[in-house]
Amino acid sequence: MSALSSPMTLMYALALAGAALSACTAPAADAADDGITLAPIETASVPTGVGAAPVVALDSAGRRAIAWVSAPDSGSDGHLHVSVDGRPPTEIRDALGAIEAHGEAPPKLVYERSGTLHALYVVAKVVPGRRFPTSALRHISSRDGGRTWTPPASVTDAAVFGSYNFHALHVSAEGVLYASWLDGRDGKSATYLTRSTDGGATWEANRRVAPGEACPCCRTAIATATGGIVYIAWRTVMPGNIRDIVVARSSDGGVTFAPPVRVHADDWVFEACPHAGPSMATDPDGRLHVTWWTGKDGNAGVFYAQSTDGATTFARPVALGVAAFSRASHVQLALGDSGRIAAVWDDGTLTSPEIVLRVSRDNGTSFGAPARLSDEGRAATYPMLVWSGSALTVAWSEKSTEVAEHAAHNMPDHRDKNAVMGLPRVGASQVMLRSVSVR
Repeated sequence: MSALSSPMTLMYALALAGAALSACTAPAADAADDGITLAPIETASVPTGVGAAPVVALDSAGRRAIAWVSAPDSGSDGHLHVSVDGRPPTEIRDALGAIEAHGEAPPKLVYERSGTLHALYVVAKVVPGRRFPTSALRHISSRDGGRTWTPPASVTDAAVFGSYNFHALHVSAEGVLYASWLDGRDGKSATYLTRSTDGGATWEANRRVAPGEACPCCRTAIATATGGIVYIAWRTVMPGNIRDIVVARSSDGGVTFAPPVRVHADDWVFEACPHAGPSMATDPDGRLHVTWWTGKDGNAGVFYAQSTDGATTFARPVALGVAAFSRASHVQLALGDSGRIAAVWDDGTLTSPEIVLRVSRDNGTSFGAPARLSDEGRAATYPMLVWSGSALTVAWSEKSTEVAEHAAHNMPDHRDKNAVMGLPRVGASQVMLRSVSVR
C-alpha cells in the first residue's frame, strides 16, 4: 500500500465476503457458447518461481511483452521481470529500493510505433514513523525488445519520494507519452499528469488535473484521440463521501482540462477506498469506452458505458457482472477490430474470485455470455488483457484459495490507526496467462 491507502479498505473487502454468498450472480461457464475458444492456461512466472502484479503489451508487429514483479524468498524486495515473445525474462532492479508488487498499482508497459517498449513502476520504502510506505514513480525504456533498459528516472517533479502511486501509462498515436497518478503533495489525494514528447528522455512539469479530492488508492486511466484529445479517469470523492468514477477531457494535449464528468451517478457512499479504479479506451470513430466497479448496495459490480460526445455525457451503463453485494472487482477493457470490445475482471460476487471475460461484437451495445478463464479452487485477481487480431491474451495473479484465506486472516488490523503497514509481499502468488480466440 502507498501512503495514500485507506485503513478501511481490506476490512471492507472481508466484510462483504460473507454477504456475497447469498447474492451471487450465476457463475460463468468454463467456455461460453459464444464463439470463444480457450487455450490451456500457462504459468508465465515459472522462471522466477512466484510472481504478482502482471501487465501485458503488444506492438504493431505482434510482439508480446509480459511483465511481473517477483522477489527473493517470495518477500517484499520486488524486482521487475520482462519477457518478450516468450524469451527468458530480463530482471530489472532499481537502486532506490523495492519495486512494489501491488495488484491495483502494477508496473505498466506500452509500445511506441517505433517498437520502443516503455515501463512505469513504483518503488516503495518503509520510513520509520510513517504508517504507510513512501513511493517513487519511475520510468524506463528499451529499444532492443526488452533485452536492455535505460537507467530508471522519476517522472515526478516534486521530491523523488512522496505519495505517488496508482499510475497509468499511455502513448498517443502521435507518439506522446502520458503518465497519470494519484499524488499527495497537496495534502489530500489528487490526480496528476505529465507527458514526454521525446520518448521518455524528459518529462514536463506535473499538472494537477482537477481541484477536487481523488479516492486515494484507486488506479487512474488514460486514453487519447486525434487532435490532441486526452482523457483521464479516476474515482473521485464527492460531498457526502460519494465515490464515483469521473472523466476529465483535455483538448490541448493535456495542458488544461475541462471539469470532470461522472460516468454514471452510482451515488455510492463509502468512507474508505476500495482499491478499484476504472479502465478506458477510445476507438477510431472517437467513441470513449469506460468500465468500472461500484460497491453500491443492491447494485454492486462491474459496469460498462460509452460516450459519443467527448465525455460530455455518457450512455446508460451496461451491467456486466452485478449482484446485491460485491467485493471490489478490478476490471480491464480492451478494444479489438470490427467493433469487438473485451472486458475482464475478478468476480467479487463470488466467495473466491475468478477471472471472467465478456465480449461485445457491436461496439458495446450488447455483450455475450460470461466465460470463466481461471480454474476453480484458485483465488484469481487483477487481470490484464490485450488484443491481437481476433485473439486475446489475458494475464492475472493467482494463488490457492487456502493461501488467500490464510493471508486475509493474518493481515494487520486496519481499524487500528497506529498499525504500521509494510511493503506488500509477493508470497505464493503466480502469474497466469491464457490465450482466447474470439469468432
